[in-house]
Amino acid sequence: MIRKSIRISVLAIVIAATSNAQNFQQRIADLDEQAAELQRRLHENELRLQRHAEIMEQAQARLKAIKAGEKLPPRIKIPAAPPEPIHSTGKTPEFPPITQKQRPPDRQTYTPIPAGHIKIRSHKTYYFQIFSGYVMPNKAHIHSTGVAEYENGYSVGAGAGIDFGNWRMGMELSHRSYDNSEPGKGHAELNAMMINGGWEIGFWDSNIFYIGVGLGPSLVKIQRPSGSRSYNKNLLAYQLGTGLGHRFTESLSGRFGYKYFSTASASDFDSHDSHALEAVLELDL
Repeated sequence: MIRKSIRISVLAIVIAATSNAQNFQQRIADLDEQAAELQRRLHENELRLQRHAEIMEQAQARLKAIKAGEKLPPRIKIPAAPPEPIHSTGKTPEFPPITQKQRPPDRQTYTPIPAGHIKIRSHKTYYFQIFSGYVMPNKAHIHSTGVAEYENGYSVGAGAGIDFGNWRMGMELSHRSYDNSEPGKGHAELNAMMINGGWEIGFWDSNIFYIGVGLGPSLVKIQRPSGSRSYNKNLLAYQLGTGLGHRFTESLSGRFGYKYFSTASASDFDSHDSHALEAVLELDL
């Protein structure tokens, strides 16, 4: 009787232990399945983040091309299909690693300058210009005949030089001519070769303000009426100028400004000076 009771007790213990072992294994399997599901969701989220990063990168590239005035890059189709569901097999699934997309190195691009927004150059270049103006001479005292009053005249000339950005140096040849206000009293001509220096600053992208000075020899010809003495003198002259300019293209610009010109005095007459409004057409070489 006692042996039978012991056998029944041992059998009950074995059955209970077997049941507990099966429950433990089932719990382990449930935990593995939950871990696999969490890993699958994590992988899906990583794929979505990678897809969003690629979309943002494409959008930034297209925006950069629009700002630079370049041709838009072709759209790259990004697959949007979600990964297939993974069925649990009792083992932790292995996912392929997500590789980081390599961005191509930035290449230097040359941005076209929109019309109406041409910036002032900052590098050295050469220029050639022609100009013409309206000259308003002052009175000049001629020792043998008295004060000479002149009518308004004109000026023409050409120049060339080097432009360093905000500073420039060059040379010009100019001709000024105006008649005496009294008929038959003759006229005056001034031919000058000036060495010029100037400074300019840009504003509103395509416009400039400039000032300049010049110094050089001038041939002064004063023609008097017949019976009176005429003069032909080489004198030192100087000029001061200022004005505004506008750049039409990368190589063509125009200027309009004021210029004061004066010669030194001679033994036969005082200095000849004048005011002028001049228009300049300039070509960069």
